[in-house]
Amino acid sequence: MSNNIPVIISYGGVNAAGRSVFDFAHKRMTYENQSQENKNETISSLSQLTGEISEDFNLKNSLIREIDRKFFEEHCLRNPDLPSKAGGQLPTNFDPAKTYKSRQHPRSLAMSVFAASDALKGIGIDWQNIVQKVSPEKISCVSGCAISTGDKFGMGGLFQANLVGSRTSSKHLAFSLGEMSADFVHAYVLGSMGATGNYMGACATFQYNLKIGIEQIKSGDSKICFVGASESGLIPEVYEGFSATTGLAEEKNSLNLQKKLHESSDYVNYEKICRPFGDNVGMSLGESAQFLVLMDENLAIELGCNIYGAALSSHVNADGFKKSISGPGIGNYITVGKTLNDISNSFGDDGLNSMFVHAHGTGTPQNRVTESHILSELCNVFNINNLPVTGIKSYLGHSLAAAGGDQIISSIGTFNDKYIPGIKTIPEVADNVYKKNLNFLLEDIELDRDIDFVLANAKGFGGKQWHCTDCFQEEN
Repeated sequence: MSNNIPVIISYGGVNAAGRSVFDFAHKRMTYENQSQENKNETISSLSQLTGEISEDFNLKNSLIREIDRKFFEEHCLRNPDLPSKAGGQLPTNFDPAKTYKSRQHPRSLAMSVFAASDALKGIGIDWQNIVQKVSPEKISCVSGCAISTGDKFGMGGLFQANLVGSRTSSKHLAFSLGEMSADFVHAYVLGSMGATGNYMGACATFQYNLKIGIEQIKSGDSKICFVGASESGLIPEVYEGFSATTGLAEEKNSLNLQKKLHESSDYVNYEKICRPFGDNVGMSLGESAQFLVLMDENLAIELGCNIYGAALSSHVNADGFKKSISGPGIGNYITVGKTLNDISNSFGDDGLNSMFVHAHGTGTPQNRVTESHILSELCNVFNINNLPVTGIKSYLGHSLAAAGGDQIISSIGTFNDKYIPGIKTIPEVADNVYKKNLNFLLEDIELDRDIDFVLANAKGFGGKQWHCTDCFQEEN
């Protein structure tokens, strides 16, 4: 393994908050605290997706909300009566498949093409100038889904077409494959011939892929690696599956919680349905595609690329023997400890006390206890006090494979504009959340001190993952 440092030279994506490029999605989450100029730019960006110029329309039709009534009719084979109609849907009216020549492409694959294209353009250097210095087999892409490309053009169509009187097409099987996002990026965006695939790891898939990307750059196998994940969890069967696990925030339970918190209970408050670390009743699903562009540090300096940070490490550990695959386990304690140890060994106490956490923060009663205990206990071991913690699924919902990408790319936005988005869907932290050594942010916070690291935590069924990114504030 060489000493090549994988630096982040670009990023791109799209989720319920809009486009990641130029930190538009991050600014949507911290909209109330942005300057008027940034607000205008954010609305302008959203209007390019929605086709509507009204500020009110774009604010109401982004972030978690009630899913558009026509959504399931357009993308799925049935329009079901679901236990929850909330979701982190892409901004209303936006169809990524209409942004390029596509024919019956599953939504998550079209999202991959859109997101990777934004990441490519975000480099700021003509791609042809880059490929003159880097051979095609040294340009890799790792990206994919966690559950499936489950709409009617992917696995949904493969399994259900005959049941609704249609037929299985020649594309259904291939488009159902978990690594197809990476293959689409190679074929439609990069034209590259390097490593490809998807290190599938449930809701930690983005960070699993980041682990591969880091290894590709450090080993010298790749000079450039597009690291991503793309998934739309807005599929009837996915809703029903999470509902069966009691993990979904169902509307009847949400209304009862609103009444308990003395909020209006005349209707479901979809915007507040995901409540990480507060009194809560479950998670809400979302959709997202996110990509980081990693490059060998020396090549990045030679080309004059902007450097937004460095991906230091990504750790993956399973939970050992378990009776319930979805139950809590030891793996996440190990990965948190490894990451904090990485920072301590390289940067000492100054590093440990100049970071904040993007928690997994699903909004389930179990997560608020288990994840807070992990963070609190490991802070105690490493003598970390008042560690800032946030959870942006309160804005975006759970985008499954891409959730870690949402977190990491939002953190780059924080380093650019100094705002950490707070958990604004809860009035206070729940009584059974572990609070020692932790500072749960319930409002957007403007940084008043230097923060050099962000730790993005992601959990998967049976294996727990913790990732650390060192974000430089200067651009080279």
